[in-house]
Amino acid sequence: MILWGWVIFFASSIPSDELCGSKLLAWDKLNHFMAFAVGGWLATCALRSGQPDSPKYLQLAVAVLLIATYGALDELHQLYTPGRSGADVYDWIADFLGGGAGALLATFTHGHLDRFVTRA
Repeated sequence: MILWGWVIFFASSIPSDELCGSKLLAWDKLNHFMAFAVGGWLATCALRSGQPDSPKYLQLAVAVLLIATYGALDELHQLYTPGRSGADVYDWIADFLGGGAGALLATFTHGHLDRFVTRA
């Protein structure tokens, strides 16, 4: 989880003129969604491992809140990166939705893995 946060921070520190890739808006939002889906998955897995008896809906909510907060901080960080717009609400929405999708995926996969492990 910490490594993921550092990768996001490092990527957000790259000035826009050094970024490779498409300038297409949809591609940018997809990048945000996918990167933060990984974060949502990692956060949910960490919460599930650390607090296995807490309700799954609470783990999901906390994971999404953590990732959404990190997404907002990332947008603020980009305000100080040359050539980056930062404070883009649409980027944050993509972060939030990606974090939610990753958290849901982790909850779903863990549920199936738990049933498989208890049967074995």
